[in-house]
Amino acid sequence: MSRWHGTARAPLHAAGVVDLVQGVAAAFAADGPRPAARPGLRPRPGQLEMALAVAQALQAGEHLAVEAGTGVGKTFAYLVPVLLSGQRALLSTATQALQDQLFTRDIPAVSRALGLPVRAALLKGRSSYLCLHRLELARTVGSTAQRDPAMAAGLEQVQRWARLTRSGDVGELDGLDERSPLRPLITSTRHNCVGTTCPQAAACHVNLARRQASEADWVVINHHLFFADQVIRETEAVDWLPETGVVVLDEAHQLNDTGVQLLSRSIASDHLRDLARELGVQGQAWARGLRPWAHLALNLDQACRALGSVHRDTATRSRSAWNNATPVGLAPDAWLQAVSGLDQALTAALEAVSATVQSAVELARLLDRIKTLQSTWSHLAPGGPSPVDATSVRWMEWGADRSWRMVRAPLDSAARFSRLVPDTGAAARSWIFTSATLGHDDTLDWFTRGLGLADHPTLRTLRVASPFDHGEQASLFVPHDLPEPSDAAHAPVLAARVAQWATRLGGRTLVLTTTLRAASRMAEALNEEVLQGRCAPVQVLAQGRLSRAALLARFRAAASTGHGAILVASASFWEGVDLAGDALQLLVIDKLPFSSPDDPLMAARAARLEAQGLKAFGDAYLPEAAMALKQGAGRLIRTETDRGVLVIGDRRLLTRSYGLQLLGSLPPMRRVVDEADMGAALDALVLTRSSTRARPCS
Repeated sequence: MSRWHGTARAPLHAAGVVDLVQGVAAAFAADGPRPAARPGLRPRPGQLEMALAVAQALQAGEHLAVEAGTGVGKTFAYLVPVLLSGQRALLSTATQALQDQLFTRDIPAVSRALGLPVRAALLKGRSSYLCLHRLELARTVGSTAQRDPAMAAGLEQVQRWARLTRSGDVGELDGLDERSPLRPLITSTRHNCVGTTCPQAAACHVNLARRQASEADWVVINHHLFFADQVIRETEAVDWLPETGVVVLDEAHQLNDTGVQLLSRSIASDHLRDLARELGVQGQAWARGLRPWAHLALNLDQACRALGSVHRDTATRSRSAWNNATPVGLAPDAWLQAVSGLDQALTAALEAVSATVQSAVELARLLDRIKTLQSTWSHLAPGGPSPVDATSVRWMEWGADRSWRMVRAPLDSAARFSRLVPDTGAAARSWIFTSATLGHDDTLDWFTRGLGLADHPTLRTLRVASPFDHGEQASLFVPHDLPEPSDAAHAPVLAARVAQWATRLGGRTLVLTTTLRAASRMAEALNEEVLQGRCAPVQVLAQGRLSRAALLARFRAAASTGHGAILVASASFWEGVDLAGDALQLLVIDKLPFSSPDDPLMAARAARLEAQGLKAFGDAYLPEAAMALKQGAGRLIRTETDRGVLVIGDRRLLTRSYGLQLLGSLPPMRRVVDEADMGAALDALVLTRSSTRARPCS
């Protein structure tokens, strides 16, 4: 999707701006276009400081990393100088939701404010777009989907939407999130796309989006697509993204982990079981009788399940370190037997399709897919090249229903970025990195080290503090009398406290846990408090039962109607959640977010630091926990008028030597000392909301 923003369809330029820094200063001046575009906006010195730093970097052909606290207005602080610079830009952010916000709200606002037009394009990954060819195949009479009435009805809804949509972005369809069984039927992957031979190639939404991106001044993408483009450039000599003079990477704290994920090599049971289904369907369709397709498909599916059924020690977690022939916690004989069985099933599939590939182009595509999967399998499984060295780590992941994934990952994204970001002279392109959480000190070492930019000669760093008065707006309570986080009693005792506090507030409570399992336990304990009548009947919303968007919508609705809700969540809810106003007034973090010492990736990073003479805990685990804690705590105060209480249910903050360092990573807040003080703090919040109807616990 692309569109022009501004009043004229002229080439992108910044006529009259001789000096970019001066132009940016004028744009943010009290009588300039930026404040005039939004009446009532308070002056924000931090936003101007960041905008001037971005302008200086663009003008000098340098690079900049900026930590901009919540409320600084970092999006406008980089959009304004980029627009005034007249340069073509690639704008990347963490999620598709943030992409949409940048494209539909922020870019048009800046373009209007400055009176400068810009042609922007929104580009997402292939799986975000409707594949007209696969939709047609799914709707074919006799297909598996058509034999399921619910699936058939869903496909008809998609077909009606397909006639109207211009972008083909499946995000336009309500209820079609990543978990929907319809989604893989109506979208394509690199492996099942039939390319130029597709009968719908001319109308392909993916091709249209890429053409628009190639013609745009600004292209709005996400970090996954950014790294995927880098991989494709290397492996297939194809580039999806245009060359630009500026690259802005917002929510940059996610870059290292996203890069590790996209630069990894992996093979999963889902990939192979999907291949088994395709093998049965395509073989029967195009080479019926030439090979026992149903038998080959069944063997491959069963071999996948057998690998996932290998007995594991009870102590084995969701990830098993894999430094030797057998992953930790597995019996070597059973493991090698399962691996051999899957290897034989995959080889048999390869031989069958190779022998019949001339029958149809679909079989040629299937053969390419099998070869790709077998190459990855050979690289990762026993007998392939040694996957463990000083720069990478290998592990097994275990999921539900005997699912699994083999992974070999780099320890960080440093090798990639050290090649991307020039380190001598004026750069061909300027790189701007920004986020609310990038480090603990002015060097932003936590961020720059992971990207290999710690000693970069042309990368400047800047920290801009949040303009919010956290000491006035927020309070922090660390209960000293809770059980230790490792104690089984911790969750139910904390849940009883949360139920009382939330009842006093009329809901408006978000509980962030460190694991999905902990979120489930906390939700169960809270529901028990409600059922036993020990507090008012607030609604308990738990991650996993609805989509993230649906949960947040219900939480906001509960606050607006006064019924009250407690939202319990983990993982992605620690960041990117914006519940401004009095929808959220109590934020509870159950435990300090330390990575598990059994996590193979973190363990390998820690081992590397120790080999360099550093400390695993102080230089790996503690900084990661501090950044995660800072991100989670940032959900509470989102505007200048927000008020709230942060509770961290982990007394190690008070009893361990590292507690002060973790507390120092948080904004300065008024300290709540005991339950009586906590009650007073909650009552003060209630008094600011005349609509709240609080009912004390019995």
